[in-house]
Amino acid sequence: MKYLSALTATLIATGLAGPGAGPAAADPTPDPGQTRYSLVNGCYRIDTPGGPLVPAAGPYRMHATALGEYLLYGRTREVLDASAGSIHPAKNPSANAVWTVNGSGASGFTLANGATKTATPATFIPDTGCADFPEAQVGATGTPGPSVGADGSIVGTIDAHVHISAYEFMGGDFHCGRPWHPYGVTYALPDCAAYRTGTNGLIANFLDYGEPAHASDTAGWPGFRDWPKPSMVTTEGTYWTGIERAWKAGLRVMTVDLVDNESLCAMLTDRRNPCDDMASVRTQAAGMRALQDYIDAQAGGPGQGFFRIVTEPAEARRVAASGKLAVILGMELSDPMGCGVFLGRPKCGTADIDRWLVELRALGVSSFFPIHKFDDAFGGTKMDHDLTGLLVNAGNFVQTGTFWNVQPCTGSGRDSTQPSVPIAGDINQFLGNLTGPLLGGVPLPLYPAGTHCNARGLTDLGRYLINKMIDQGFLIEVDHMSEATAEDVMSIIEQRRYPGVLSSHGWDSERTTQRVYAAGGFATPYAGAPKEFVDSWRKARALHGPGGDFGYGFGSDMNGLAGQGAPVGPGVVRYPFTSYDGTVTFDRERWGDRTFDIGADGTATYGTYADWLEAVRVLGGPEIMTDVFHGAEVYLRLWDRVRNR
Repeated sequence: MKYLSALTATLIATGLAGPGAGPAAADPTPDPGQTRYSLVNGCYRIDTPGGPLVPAAGPYRMHATALGEYLLYGRTREVLDASAGSIHPAKNPSANAVWTVNGSGASGFTLANGATKTATPATFIPDTGCADFPEAQVGATGTPGPSVGADGSIVGTIDAHVHISAYEFMGGDFHCGRPWHPYGVTYALPDCAAYRTGTNGLIANFLDYGEPAHASDTAGWPGFRDWPKPSMVTTEGTYWTGIERAWKAGLRVMTVDLVDNESLCAMLTDRRNPCDDMASVRTQAAGMRALQDYIDAQAGGPGQGFFRIVTEPAEARRVAASGKLAVILGMELSDPMGCGVFLGRPKCGTADIDRWLVELRALGVSSFFPIHKFDDAFGGTKMDHDLTGLLVNAGNFVQTGTFWNVQPCTGSGRDSTQPSVPIAGDINQFLGNLTGPLLGGVPLPLYPAGTHCNARGLTDLGRYLINKMIDQGFLIEVDHMSEATAEDVMSIIEQRRYPGVLSSHGWDSERTTQRVYAAGGFATPYAGAPKEFVDSWRKARALHGPGGDFGYGFGSDMNGLAGQGAPVGPGVVRYPFTSYDGTVTFDRERWGDRTFDIGADGTATYGTYADWLEAVRVLGGPEIMTDVFHGAEVYLRLWDRVRNR
């Protein structure tokens, strides 16, 4: 009873409960239809055993931090906190300000706080006058309905390559922001100054601005003067309300690639996560399920949200058909399954591959890249280009003990061009200062002018992996493979007549894309600007050839250290506009004080992919929209064939 008395007294003092009401006072009538989840975002007075509420002194907004858990957000924009032996209003939320609601309106609720380890009966009485909890604005009116065409096929788009979980990668203190936070948008989209110290700041400035030092306004919510923008690759773009906006525009399938890079992580001075790719995969997979739960909590309960993680094609089809977003987990690592290579010796064997494939399936991973940024035990990488190539090649040296073995290309395919002359000025000094300690004084390499291909091809261990992926029905990503490696991988796929091959963001050659299509696979380009996407669609149509089942998607690669589409200019997209299916009307997306217009801001956030899609419609016409809205169906048919072999 001591806790109950303290809670009631605090509710009185903070404007939740009224004093002096004894047993003769009329009890509020409980609403039997309330659930512990339906309270979300509601404005309530809270009646506890000490007496009914005083209307003039309440009420509180219920912000869901997770399913059935809430911040009690008061009129003065403070939260109810239980710490330091008392219950009191606090300016900033913490674990002590999270309250768990159990029970129901019919059976009665209890309200508990983890700091007190006790619970009290509570009744939630609807009221008015609550402060609004801060949140980004979707800028869309309407709700999509079922996404099934007259022939039973899914009508919707697919983003085959995005990195929503990248807030945990490279040590967890490099990427600024995250797609959600239990305490809301002000914590999810913060000031980035704390992420710009030490080598974290040097590398972030290099990637965002092309120079190691750059003065910028790092402030996030609510101003966002200098970020997000298409050229900023180290700040958050996939805040959850933006994903919701893209879903409302027709997105029905999405592959979230769990991503990391141990060697680049090792270059950073500030880290809260270990530089271990597979440990990061576990963390990120759990994070995506926590995001799903958070979105469910905002929508009113388990399964109510639009964001649904799936592990089988039939499940994905059911989700997409219902009008929700089917989310597939993929994996894109530079040390997949711990199978790196050092001085030519693999760090794993066939038993390790077998063990990891079992765990990946348990984690819900359905597709992955055998090779990413560095050479590994499976084969050679396609190599990044120019200045980024220098930095990644330094990482390749750290991880493998060697730089890339660059040779003149012998076939029609090409890898990325590498520097042939020294880089002058501050950039050269920056790269030397950054990579020098890691390389032990070994200089970064220069290569002869001409065509550049990574000579490393598919290894015996790589052949084992590809065959095991086929045996177990994993979707094989061929992007980021050197031309030599991709040639051998596609030969195995063709020999085994396996359709489960993907090129999800255009990191392959035209020859490989043709072979992917011929095998029955699925290819999507890097999204980029709408005009370039329309051009890539025309080329893909020609590569695919007549006949067959053609659908098109895009790989946004957002949060993956990849720039986004530049501003399209005035007049291309006119606000408001209507979704392809006519159910949703879009105005501009808004984060705090910042409003996003694709004409001036480009694809600055994931939400502006709704606007990007409208620009594609304007620039490409009805034929491209037919193909793009058939993309999800074609992908799911491919996955069906893989699982039903």
